[in-house]
Amino acid sequence: MDLIGKTAVVTGGAGGIGSAIARSLSSAGATVVLLDVDPAAESVAAEIAGHALVVDVAEPDVAETAVEQVLKLTGSLDILVNAAGIQVRTAAVDIREEDWERLLAVNLSSAYRLTRHAAKPLAAARGCIVNIVSLSADRAVAGIVPYGATKAGLLQLTKGLAVELGPLGVRVNAVAPGYVVTPMTDAVLDQPEFRARVLSRIPLGRLAEVDDIAEVVTFLVSDAARYITGAVVPVDGGYSVT
Repeated sequence: MDLIGKTAVVTGGAGGIGSAIARSLSSAGATVVLLDVDPAAESVAAEIAGHALVVDVAEPDVAETAVEQVLKLTGSLDILVNAAGIQVRTAAVDIREEDWERLLAVNLSSAYRLTRHAAKPLAAARGCIVNIVSLSADRAVAGIVPYGATKAGLLQLTKGLAVELGPLGVRVNAVAPGYVVTPMTDAVLDQPEFRARVLSRIPLGRLAEVDDIAEVVTFLVSDAARYITGAVVPVDGGYSVT
């Protein structure tokens, strides 16, 4: 999985999964540009000799500017990983309007806008896109229904873009993590009963670590996956088949 000479953009690069993806891509040789509203992205970028743009990908004008800055920094754009994501845990009928709008903006609209503005350089590079979705994209999970709805939209966006961008030489795939140990899931996975219930449904008998997700992303953007597009890869230890 040689990515030497490739430039990769990772949104949500300061987060648990996003930073692991950035490290994995860098280890494979890619120059990585992290996009995140959290200034901690700069520390991750320094660690991997990459670049960080501290921006809010939810803002409509950020995508175009970010793509322009990436091209100025590196001269190309070969890989786009849309890993930025937030979650609001509440009953669907109780979610605040501003939280609903924020979920849509971060989890779905940012991926669409970045893809739209990155499409031309990605086509020139015959590059690829990986979107981080979720098992909740196609199964109902009480308490995170709005989150699941945004991930379902991202899943369908993945499939549609694979069809439209394939003739341009751009591959588009998605990774659907199961329960991963990250700051986002700490609150629920720290509850013994909930954790035990989840583990009882995972054939491999453990929760995912962020590297489990990152290494699948690295595979999908490499030439080893050159004939894979439109795929949604579950990385869940078998949870989705139980």
